Parts: sequence; structure tokens; C-alpha cells
Amino acid sequence: MEQEIRKPDYVPRTRDRTTSNFNSFLAALGMTLVIGCLFGAAAVASAWAIAKLMGFPDWALYAFLVLAAIPVAWATVWTAGRAWYIERRLASGKDVDAPVFKMLHYFRKLA
Repeated sequence: MEQEIRKPDYVPRTRDRTTSNFNSFLAALGMTLVIGCLFGAAAVASAWAIAKLMGFPDWALYAFLVLAAIPVAWATVWTAGRAWYIERRLASGKDVDAPVFKMLHYFRKLA
């Protein structure tokens, strides 16, 4: 018993959601803002808790906040580059690759 394989006469063209640079930018910006806000809030809460629980003066709290801003800035900048890189890969039909945890790795790929 043979079965006939039927193919449609017209195959509709599929469209990606992130085909334009503007859509990719919005998606990358959203992810960057989320990471910046979440890491920033966690850093501020941790610095405040350490300063208050240990009984440090207010100037120590400000020093802890400055020190906590360094990893937050690194994570935010890295996320911005990675998100833009991934959005452009997905728009071109490629799959997601393994992340590289270097500060400006994805910004060098843009040039």
C-alpha cells in the first residue's frame, strides 16, 4: 500500500520577528536594562547590608557602593554586546553559540 505525499502548491514565506536592526536593538536594550537593574539592585542591597550589619560608617557604605558598581557595569556592558550579537545571529537564521566571558569580545565582532 503506497501513500501519496502531498506538497502544497504554494509555501508561504515565513518572517522572522527580529529582521530589522531596530527590533534587534529593542530586544537587546530590554535585556540590558533587566540585567543592569537586577544586578544593580542586588549590589546596592548587598553593600548596604554589609555596611549596616558590620557597623561601618556612612563613608564605608559609599566605598562599598563604588566597589559594587564595577561588576554591575561589567555585567551590563557584556550583556549589551551579547544580546545584540545573539539577536543578529537569530535574525540571520543562525543558532545561539556558547558565550565568551570577555569584556569587549562582542563589540570587536561588530566592527
